[in-house]
Amino acid sequence: MNKEKKWLQMDWDNGAAQTIASDLNIHPTIASILVQRGFDNASEARSFLYPTLLDLASPFLMKGMNEAVALISDAMANRIPFIIYGDYDVDGATGIAVLALFLKKLGQDVTCCQPNRLIDGYGFHADLIRKNRGRAEKCVVITVDCGITDVDGVREVKEMGFPVIVTDHHAPSSILPPADAIINPLQPGCAFPFKYPAGVGVAFYLMMGLRSHLNEKGFWKGGDVPNLKVLLDLVAIGTISDMVPLKSINRVLVKAGLEVLSTTDNLGLRSLMEVSGVNPLRISAEDISFRIGPRINAAGRTGDPGKALELLTTDNAARAKELAKELDFQNNQRKTLQKDVYDAALTIAENQVQSGVNGLVVSGDDWHPGVIGIVASRLMNRFYRPVIVLTTVDGVAKGSGRSVADLNLLEIIRGCEELLEGFGGHKNAAGLSMLPEHIQAFTKKFDSIVKEMISEEDLAPKLMIDTRVNSDEILNKSFLDDLCRLEPFGMGNPEPVFKSDNSWQIRKPHVVGTDHLKFFLRENGLILNAIGFGFGSLVSNLKADPHAELAFNLRLNEFKGKTEWQINLVDIRTASTG
Repeated sequence: MNKEKKWLQMDWDNGAAQTIASDLNIHPTIASILVQRGFDNASEARSFLYPTLLDLASPFLMKGMNEAVALISDAMANRIPFIIYGDYDVDGATGIAVLALFLKKLGQDVTCCQPNRLIDGYGFHADLIRKNRGRAEKCVVITVDCGITDVDGVREVKEMGFPVIVTDHHAPSSILPPADAIINPLQPGCAFPFKYPAGVGVAFYLMMGLRSHLNEKGFWKGGDVPNLKVLLDLVAIGTISDMVPLKSINRVLVKAGLEVLSTTDNLGLRSLMEVSGVNPLRISAEDISFRIGPRINAAGRTGDPGKALELLTTDNAARAKELAKELDFQNNQRKTLQKDVYDAALTIAENQVQSGVNGLVVSGDDWHPGVIGIVASRLMNRFYRPVIVLTTVDGVAKGSGRSVADLNLLEIIRGCEELLEGFGGHKNAAGLSMLPEHIQAFTKKFDSIVKEMISEEDLAPKLMIDTRVNSDEILNKSFLDDLCRLEPFGMGNPEPVFKSDNSWQIRKPHVVGTDHLKFFLRENGLILNAIGFGFGSLVSNLKADPHAELAFNLRLNEFKGKTEWQINLVDIRTASTG
């Protein structure tokens, strides 16, 4: 039931592209991609291609930063301990680790705290602060990646007598929590120029502000000021995993973070790369998205999220290896659970699509809560429409949703607010909960709102093509070198998709793995390796007619110590497919 993709190619100002290519001495095709992505002059293009940490905006442009660092500084002077409370996903775990590692380096007493997805659910829970306070008469609570909508929870902690600093990047509600300081670029009145950092990015900025504040106060008294760059490996992992746009400060942090990660001193990350089969010297955003991130997430999805946090903060090499193996095992468990839930949800979704539903709501009893977000994402990609997956456990229906790019899922859910116990999230991903008796009414209202917002045309999956290339170009060293400068790829900076014409001859098409198309391309005497994941069914068509129009990425493929550029098929048009 996958829909055929509609290929779209953006127009661009060729004059601007030529100017950028000339001024920056880059390949014209790469210059055209930059113009399509909004960089219409050489200065902006140069900043994008060559980001540096000097490009980072001042942390004190964030509203609440002055109050937060003063509060932390005073607590340090008075030996007041800290409780860092963060979400159980990769963004939350890496954000907690950034704060904990830096504060501990400053000699502070730090306790880390996360909710258990299966027991507590998402959000800020005052009970967990109470349980983790130990014997402390007073402590400073700092949230990471949560808290901005948890008005009651923050108020309860304040009533315990604890100061609270909320750091978050989610959209605030109309009422802000009664925290002593709130750091969130999306809060009203915040002058920070970039509004979409990850939670770990906000946490890192808090440490930037604290280091600057302490340095001005003479905290190090002429000694070496700690280099925060060593924490950027964690920032890169959390930022990429949370799928925030890789633009502006996010691009700066991730680009630098990937460099740090290649030679990281973090024992847990080194062990995790080893067990994941990642080459640290050639690590990419894709490695984080599909290998490292899922293993960190697996702890929170299937068991104790503290295992991942311990991995990220341990200074014991043997323990790091042990934890990395545990997370790898839990990730394999997650895959099994995910397949079972996906298979069941797929049948329900197919029936709904056939009956004309635009906004999918699928539900089941006792589906594992830790995998419903991934299942929602897969269903959204398959049917190209917003999806909510619900599971009823212990008398409460908990859900996770994903949406197509141009549709604000959070606003759709807000339109069903009277049926919900709670909700929160982003434009394209959200979580929610409701009583089971409201599922049917929610299902109807969700679809009704979606139908008002999108048409059948909107439901057609689209593939954005950057530009057409020929085989001479893609084997040109200047072109390939400049293509690498566009990395890292991800949300907001997608991997370029190139288009061939149908003169390329496909040679020796055959199936590898379960359903993957392996072939070679030949044009003008040149031979290129190519792979098409999930395109194995086209082998017989391509044997009958070896000419096809291809949409593809270009990637460096490393196999048995040999590295070469390879075509990675995104879509294909043969005579039989149109």
